[in-house]
Amino acid sequence: MKKIILLVLFFCCLGTVAHSEVNILLKAKYDGEAVHLRWLPADKELGYEYRLYRAPAVTPDERRQIATLGMPSYEEAKAKITKENEFSLKLLYPFETASNRAEVNAYLTQLDNRLNMVLFLSIVKPELASLLGQAYLDTTVKKGEAYIYTLETYNEGNLVLTKKVGLVAKKAEVLSMPWNVKAHLFPWGVGLKWQGYEAFPGFHVYRADSYSGEYKKINKAPVQVQEAVNPDGTIDTAPYFYTDKISEKNKIYYYKVKGIDFFGDVGPFSDVAIGQVKIDHRPPPPPRPELDISEENITLQWKKNDEKVIGFNVYRAPDQKGPYVQLNTKLVSELSFRDDTVIVDQNYFYLITAVNGGGYESLRSLAVLGVPVDVTPPPIVEELQFALNKATVNTHWSEVQVNDLLGYRVYRTMDLKNKDWQLLNHDPVPKALYADVLTENLSRYPYYYRITSVDTHHNESAPSTMVKVQLPDVTPPRPPSITGSSVREGQVALTWKQVHVYDLAGFSVYREVDGQRLKVSQGVLTHPAFVDATPPVDKSIIYTVVAVDDTGNESEPSSTVNLTVRDHVKPQISSFKAGVVNGQVILTVISKDTDLAGFDVFRSHNNRDFLKISHTRIKEPKFADARVKKGKRYFYKVMLWDEAANQTESTVREIRVAK
Repeated sequence: MKKIILLVLFFCCLGTVAHSEVNILLKAKYDGEAVHLRWLPADKELGYEYRLYRAPAVTPDERRQIATLGMPSYEEAKAKITKENEFSLKLLYPFETASNRAEVNAYLTQLDNRLNMVLFLSIVKPELASLLGQAYLDTTVKKGEAYIYTLETYNEGNLVLTKKVGLVAKKAEVLSMPWNVKAHLFPWGVGLKWQGYEAFPGFHVYRADSYSGEYKKINKAPVQVQEAVNPDGTIDTAPYFYTDKISEKNKIYYYKVKGIDFFGDVGPFSDVAIGQVKIDHRPPPPPRPELDISEENITLQWKKNDEKVIGFNVYRAPDQKGPYVQLNTKLVSELSFRDDTVIVDQNYFYLITAVNGGGYESLRSLAVLGVPVDVTPPPIVEELQFALNKATVNTHWSEVQVNDLLGYRVYRTMDLKNKDWQLLNHDPVPKALYADVLTENLSRYPYYYRITSVDTHHNESAPSTMVKVQLPDVTPPRPPSITGSSVREGQVALTWKQVHVYDLAGFSVYREVDGQRLKVSQGVLTHPAFVDATPPVDKSIIYTVVAVDDTGNESEPSSTVNLTVRDHVKPQISSFKAGVVNGQVILTVISKDTDLAGFDVFRSHNNRDFLKISHTRIKEPKFADARVKKGKRYFYKVMLWDEAANQTESTVREIRVAK
């Protein structure tokens, strides 16, 4: 059996009005110094914005705006409201003040009843009317002048209604008073009733111990007269409007009544009513019954407050004002009654009467409202899966098969220890999929998702099995900073500062020559240093370093190092020969180097003191020394040069010129 929320109404409800058409009740009155303006939306909507204009009656086109009003935020309301009316915050801001999901669901289910209470209280409590933006005090009027006030009503920025009211600021409006107040003394208390109730939305009741004594207010909440319209157009009211449950016997009490007008102002006292002793065979009305509600039935339970009572009658109506229909076919002797004819989501107002041994039926008890509301959550979502598209998490799951499904709520967290998961969608999504667009650089930690299903009664299932989502890492580390560079023996050495990030894998070095940028380091360097052993010679070179994370993301390049590597490699002599031809010493030098600049020739007579004998650098591979003497011995060596001025000295060749 499904559990049901019990809802009890402790006051009269305003009529329910459809939201399709906006209507505003607008009134104005002059108190001798200022004009009071008060309005009330028939559809009970609290989110309207109101713009109030005033114009002289003789020149109605010369209007000017004097106020823009509306319901403030919860924080603003808390700062404005007095301690006496703090209780109303729960009515005005149910979502902000709810302590749990069950309270929110209850507010949603009983939205109309809550609005009825809000608007009734705003009539009898002017502070609440001002807080709702439904009242204004114009203190800038001139006595004797006539004014036209225009109220424009806006819904989400759109003008939906314009109302006007005229007024002459001449005489202060005097409130009337109730009349013909009657007091009827029963064994269980005094029942009060009066005339003139149609002019006021509420009343205060006062009592004194003597005719001219001090009259003190005895009602805690404003008294509202209950009416019911019969099919023939006649109006029924309650037998008594207020009951004073006095207990002291043989004492006379004196009563007066004051009316509360639409502006929350209290009028003058009525005439005095004296409780008259009258024999009444009816038992006292029973206390308000309590309800135990299930989806199939509603059970009423009450307490017996008079031993002479032999049974009870149970009445039910779809509206608090009636008409009430008796449910029991015979007198109920027990202190309970079960109604098996209820339908979920329907309003049922119940009251009971007591019957004594003489067959006299008491006045009715106070009415109690029961609404069978389904609070059983829908099934748990199953088969939750996800697909990644860069930083977008596309979740999808199996459809929940129930007739009253409203949709799904999607929750996310990054900390499994946190019990409060973040709700991603305020309104339930109708389809079994949801796309969560994240920021690409939030990929360090995993995300966890789970889904709940929600029915049309705002019942929420238990969460689904969660899924863990790790975004692809597309965030590069910070770029390194090069701290040093040097060229030695044709090699380039680079050093840079270490980069401290949690997922650093290492570094890569890039070299750019003639506009072509290539990676020159092998793999990923784990230390902040690198030596390029094969840089191009005599070229402008640009070096940069990047940091690389575990996913392979590269940082922005470091600042550049620009340098040129000169040729440091000595030319190689493949062959150096010396011979005598026709009395001349012929030297032959062979080298495979392609950047040769030539060679110089040195000669010695003793293999110690060599003198350069070539005047210019020899470009050809042969050199002929004709300045030799027959029969003499000579020692030769050459110095081979390349275009980068690198040199290589040959070995010494000894040769003797024949006589």
